[in-house]
Amino acid sequence: MKVKFLTVIWFVLGCCFSAALAQTISVKGTVTDESKLPMPGVSVVVKGTSHGTSTDIDGKYELQAKAGDVLEFSSVGYTTQTKKVAGSGKSLSLSVVLKESTQELTEVVVVGYGTQKKENLTGAIATVDAKVLESRPLTTIGQGLQGVIPNLNISTSNGRPGAGSSFNIRGFTSINGGSPLVLVDGVQMDPNQINPNDVENVTVLKDAASAAIYGGRAAFGVVLITTKKGKKSTPMQINISTDYSITRPTRLPDLVNSVDYLKMYMEADNTGRISGGRTGSQNFTQTDLEKAQAYLNNPTPANSVYPDPNDPKKYRYVGNTNWVKEMFPGWAPQAQHNVSLSGGSEKTTYLASVGMFSQDGLFKAAKQKFERYNVTLSLNTDITKWLSLHLKSAINHKDNNQPSDVGLGFSPERFATDVKPLMPVYHPDGHFSGQGNFTNPFAVIATGGRSTYKSDDIWITSGFTLTPIKHVKIVGDYTWNPYHHNGKSFVKQFKEYGAPTDGTSIYDPLKATDLGYYPHNNPSRVSESNSHDLYQAANIYAQYENTFAEKHYVKAMVGYNQEEKHNESFNVSTKNLVNQDYPFLKLNNDEKPSVGSGISDWALIGSFFRLNYVFDQKYLVEVNGRYDGSSRFSRESRYVFSPSASLGWRISKEKFFEPINTIVSDLKLRASYGKLPNQQVSALYPYLPTMGYGTKTGYIFGTQQLPYVSAPGLVSNNFTWEEVATRNFGVDFGFFDNRFTGSFDYYIRNTNGMLVSGIPLPAVLGTGAPQRNAADLETKGFELVLGWKDKIGEDFKYNVSFNLADSRSFITKYDLNPTNDLGHYYVGREIGEIWGYETEGLYQTDAEAAAVDNSKLGNYKWLAGDVKYKDLDGNNKIDWGNNTLDNPGDRKIIGNSQARYTFGLNLGGEYKNLDFTVFFQGVGKRDAVLGGAYFWGFTNEWDVPATNQLDHWTPDNRDAYYPRLRFGGGNMNTQTRYMQDASYIRLKQITIGYTLPKNVMNSVGIQNLRLFVTGQNLCEWTKLLKSYDPELLSQDYPINRIITLGLQARF
Repeated sequence: MKVKFLTVIWFVLGCCFSAALAQTISVKGTVTDESKLPMPGVSVVVKGTSHGTSTDIDGKYELQAKAGDVLEFSSVGYTTQTKKVAGSGKSLSLSVVLKESTQELTEVVVVGYGTQKKENLTGAIATVDAKVLESRPLTTIGQGLQGVIPNLNISTSNGRPGAGSSFNIRGFTSINGGSPLVLVDGVQMDPNQINPNDVENVTVLKDAASAAIYGGRAAFGVVLITTKKGKKSTPMQINISTDYSITRPTRLPDLVNSVDYLKMYMEADNTGRISGGRTGSQNFTQTDLEKAQAYLNNPTPANSVYPDPNDPKKYRYVGNTNWVKEMFPGWAPQAQHNVSLSGGSEKTTYLASVGMFSQDGLFKAAKQKFERYNVTLSLNTDITKWLSLHLKSAINHKDNNQPSDVGLGFSPERFATDVKPLMPVYHPDGHFSGQGNFTNPFAVIATGGRSTYKSDDIWITSGFTLTPIKHVKIVGDYTWNPYHHNGKSFVKQFKEYGAPTDGTSIYDPLKATDLGYYPHNNPSRVSESNSHDLYQAANIYAQYENTFAEKHYVKAMVGYNQEEKHNESFNVSTKNLVNQDYPFLKLNNDEKPSVGSGISDWALIGSFFRLNYVFDQKYLVEVNGRYDGSSRFSRESRYVFSPSASLGWRISKEKFFEPINTIVSDLKLRASYGKLPNQQVSALYPYLPTMGYGTKTGYIFGTQQLPYVSAPGLVSNNFTWEEVATRNFGVDFGFFDNRFTGSFDYYIRNTNGMLVSGIPLPAVLGTGAPQRNAADLETKGFELVLGWKDKIGEDFKYNVSFNLADSRSFITKYDLNPTNDLGHYYVGREIGEIWGYETEGLYQTDAEAAAVDNSKLGNYKWLAGDVKYKDLDGNNKIDWGNNTLDNPGDRKIIGNSQARYTFGLNLGGEYKNLDFTVFFQGVGKRDAVLGGAYFWGFTNEWDVPATNQLDHWTPDNRDAYYPRLRFGGGNMNTQTRYMQDASYIRLKQITIGYTLPKNVMNSVGIQNLRLFVTGQNLCEWTKLLKSYDPELLSQDYPINRIITLGLQARF
């Protein structure tokens, strides 16, 4: 054995020695484009190795190679060329002209743990390069990806400063939720943390075959983000980009004025008294209405209030304030600045970048500001011809400073619709208005304290690439990621004031009646929270790549991955501060401050492999597999294997296809199947029974309420991973020398064994039922991408791309609802389906309303102007039956809330130094059930209606859209009459740029200077009420329209 081992060692050393003796040739040359202009940054690599360089600013390169080596010249957007090194001298001149390609099939695409040529892909994989991302100013990477890739669904919950995006691939995932795995340079990271200016390209792995290499975290797809790096043999380049923007809400509710409010309120109040259920004195009088009208005629501070006859210390309000406009008065600024330095020698490359983004909030009352700072450093160096090292570090800092209650559950944008327009912002004496139940959101934001939330995310990844022998590469890396978050909040007390004590000095603040502390901010309180994470990951994999007999291409890879995360957190809150000028935790009169803390850990290990085989560039095979182990499951079910396979056939490479190659440039069929486990369950240790803890029991022992623990929960013995199996069928095509390109994918995804709570157990047991793998889900969908790229003459280039996607999901198994109760999932239920009543208009007479029993929907007297629901089951009652699938009463499926037919349309062009892009995005079909004051007006007596509610039923307006006014009631049930069409088309972005002439810029030392103006979310076409943004469909902080001016420069 020892002799054989030594023989192998001597053989390997002999090969290396022989290779060293082979004569090297210094190859030099210039790379130009078809216009004979030098091309900087072109990759020049000895094919089959990692040995290479890049062209400098003049398009020149120099590389050491051996006779017989093949040099590969490649650049994004150009056809890759190869040249063989021939000759026996010490130097060789070799220049190349690269031709622009309309579709780069030889483009290298980032995939799991490696790269592949686009022409060899067999999975459902989509890419976005830097050119698309750099065409417009982006504050988050999600913003740049929305609508660009079909079925990559990017959404945001609101438009608050610093709000991030959430990612979804291919629709509904699981009833327990689930999101794609997002990796930045191979490391799991929050995409909202990174600077989009640092991104080189993005790859999305949609099907199980392409994502299987990542195992249980990738059940619902993978987003691979690759950041920019320096290039070899390139002098240092300095890139600067800066832009300034102004923002304002896309849509805000248009609320009624004070006089209309009073009339509508009195009308709704009168309806309640006639139909029953409303008694007592009225809140508003005819005097209030007359004085409100007087204020509209003469809007002075004195006319906005008058002393309350029942309590002279307080005011009655009769002004006219549009609180939405007071809260969001106009435009707010934001800015972004980025600087990067990059370059490299023959052996070492580097890139360093600094980015800063700041965004002001829309509130008028107080400052609201979000700031993000990003610093990155990337180094790669070749120690020897067979060993290279790389290091990347990043620091991401976030700072969010805002009014305290904005982060504590108080929503000023929603509260603005609850504040009556009668109340002015200020009393005539200058004090904030607001008395008792009249909460002044402007005052709460302006004087109610501050909150700050800061986080520091540090990433350090070091690794190596080892090429011990030809065709073999070994790659390893280790990532260390500490994360710290700190939150502080101070809720400050402030006084409320009423009418003057003498009844006449309404402009003298010293005479105002002190009504005590504002109830919303009483008592004063301060809280602080801290969270510390440490995430570590290690990867190592070996790859073999070779071509045999010019027709058999083989690429094989095996590897190992290990990750773990530790978290420690604590929080403290106290109230009744000693001195509000010193809001410290220690300075308080709180007898029982609230204290909490926690520790958690999780770990993941996996081994994986991938095998690619291509025969004659026509027949493609890929096999993937991963063996995963997760700490989220018990030892008995902790490990699981994820297999996948995919096939491809490039029909356009067949001989029988040659006659039509001039028309059909490329045609490839793809098919894949794979199974992935899903570890995205609700808890870190769901297989362990846990006991609840409380500080006070419901019983008194002696004189005290003691702390307690509850009975431990039950855990199923069969608890295990969810399983996600995906079948994908696709076709890629290109026509007319690939000027017209596209792809189509159809997929079926089955999520099996979803975790659901078991059948409820007897209450005497004292605990809930354990979770079980007892539900299945099936999702079907398609994706279409079309693109056209061409030029007219030599100066005008243009491109058009369109994408369309759709998906539908159905429950195929649900063991825990034997009665098919509509309040739960049931077999056959479509995700997003909306059950409601069919309506036949509005009752026009009281007798017509009285002829039908509507008491289940509203136990009061129904009148003319109320909604007329259709009696589907013919029992002369409007109700929900047994609320089951077999007996739903008078309800039926009337719509679906899931977004259907999502699409994006991108138009771009260049004419000499001028460039433009126009991007539309939208949803083709979606139903929405809207609620709240924005839609219904008086859901309760505290709401303020929007102007759309003026079109309500009265005896003089029988064709009205809305029913008669009342506070709440049965008219607001989900129904066909008020189902909203939430489809939309939005002009998401338009950019116009101008690049100054290079000969002028080069004379002053600037390689490139581009000026641009961009508009985002400029307009939309939708049937929704103008109070609602079609992307949000809520009454939350609105998203923004943005106008940006900026420049990009390279030195």
